[in-house]
Amino acid sequence: MDITPVEVGYPNRGHWLLYALFYVLLLLLTPNAGFTSDVVCWMGWATQMGAHGFTTAYDLDSNNYNPLYQYVLYAYAKLAGNPTRIAEYIHWLKTFTLLFDFGGAVLAARFFGRGDGNQRFMLSLLFLFNIGYLYNTVVWEQVDAILSTLLFVALIQGLRQRHVSSAIVYLLAVNMKSQGILLLPPMLLLWAPQWWQAPRRLAQSIALGALVQLIILAPFIWSGAIVRIAHLVYDAASYFPYASLNCYNMWAWIIDSFTAPDSQAFVGITYKKWGLLSFLLASAVVLLPLGLATMQKVRTRQLFGPADYELVLLSMGLVPVACCFFNTQMHERYWHPALVLLGAYAVLTQRYTLFGLLSLAYFLNVEGVMSYLLPSHFSAEWLEEIAKAQVPNYLLPSSLVHTSLLFNPSIIAGLFALVLLGGTWQLYRLASPWAAWQLLRQPRRPATAVSS
Repeated sequence: MDITPVEVGYPNRGHWLLYALFYVLLLLLTPNAGFTSDVVCWMGWATQMGAHGFTTAYDLDSNNYNPLYQYVLYAYAKLAGNPTRIAEYIHWLKTFTLLFDFGGAVLAARFFGRGDGNQRFMLSLLFLFNIGYLYNTVVWEQVDAILSTLLFVALIQGLRQRHVSSAIVYLLAVNMKSQGILLLPPMLLLWAPQWWQAPRRLAQSIALGALVQLIILAPFIWSGAIVRIAHLVYDAASYFPYASLNCYNMWAWIIDSFTAPDSQAFVGITYKKWGLLSFLLASAVVLLPLGLATMQKVRTRQLFGPADYELVLLSMGLVPVACCFFNTQMHERYWHPALVLLGAYAVLTQRYTLFGLLSLAYFLNVEGVMSYLLPSHFSAEWLEEIAKAQVPNYLLPSSLVHTSLLFNPSIIAGLFALVLLGGTWQLYRLASPWAAWQLLRQPRRPATAVSS
């Protein structure tokens, strides 16, 4: 299957109209959703920039987001006009983020789907009728969909051999959220064959990337806020020094409370280092087939083609799962980039088990924390006391989030483990790393002479 879009009438005007109707319906059904502390952050940061200027974004100690989303908040503040309207319409910020949810679904169906236009439209509904896929934006009102779709676009551009634009879009993703750096190793493996064949593409990527980064940071460099941004990026891995920020991963099996400091040691090694070492090992396992494929491409001066799409999507989709499953300090929302990647893999291969399991586990994790659709067991009086004490949600023990067995962190962690193990099994069944290694060890055959 060629990733170059085929003229299959997708999406056509009818499809765009249905998308628009569903888009509006989603917004109308959840007018006042949102995780309170996150919504308060958007409100405060937008109010600050609206009143004192864009470059004052980082004057607030609570602002720990990368520069790209500051532009969105500043535009919103200017549209709203004053602090009262900023607060009144704050929930409509998700109208921007939701465009990326729809964009990811359409791109997955357009580039990796099969069949005619209507069949691809139906495939896109695997995402858009998926509560696990939409929850982050529509209910939680977070912005992980922007990061996820930017990473997905960077991948698509890389597979289309448009490596300069791929690198630029990837840079935008990292400027959106630092978690995007997790996909740098597989993206480098994807870019390497073309850069090896055409070093000028590497030079162009670096030059244009530096220019784009300078443009994004220019206001903050001018105002002196760049130092604050540098500190935020440097300290990102120690901002919340807990075993988990309500991410239902392997730590749900090991510790009694997510509030355990990740500086605690086991056999002389801290939880944080155990998590990092486990993640690095898991990453090496899931990226080994892609790494061997890259070496073979470089060796034979070939590029990634349609036969490699399954391998690339599955490898990249498993990296965020491995990251969230093993590392400490993970938020419950950090699984999100895996959704569009494994969803595209499902659309391409017509194997939907991994995507279904991940969607279910992710929904149970975020709903288990927020309790928006299903009531928690907390009494109103108890919740009021928690609010008065100003206890952040990330300090609530995992055992207090939900009493229902359905939302048990250990069980949900088991679902994520099944995704990781099942995906790895499918990956090695597909790639046969031992055969790929043996192929690499064979001497290259000289090119066959063509008789005139």
